[in-house]
Amino acid sequence: MLLLGGCRESAVQPHPPAVVFPDSNVSFRLHVRPFLRHSCALVGCHSSDTRGGGVALEEYEQLWERPGLIIPGQPDASVLQQVLEGRLPHLPDLRTLSTENQRRGMRRWITEGARNN
Repeated sequence: MLLLGGCRESAVQPHPPAVVFPDSNVSFRLHVRPFLRHSCALVGCHSSDTRGGGVALEEYEQLWERPGLIIPGQPDASVLQQVLEGRLPHLPDLRTLSTENQRRGMRRWITEGARNN
């Protein structure tokens, strides 16, 4: 199931964004939003304009439009985390477009309640 698929090849960034997540107290504003905007919410992928797979990932409110995309406190059940970790298919493979720190940081943010902080 390609829930988040639909990116145009020309929209894909060749390198992960330079966002570094802390080990705790992950902030949506300081960490999650910049990461999503520079890796997922690109024109041709999951921007508000193009909504690849019907999903936009630019703003906090958009993360709740698709049920199950984010489940606060449950990163293993959250579709976005499954895609980031390669457990659900997505083109392009986000493991090559993100760092281990970023995938761990997104997991931590979801575990901490996926707050709009």
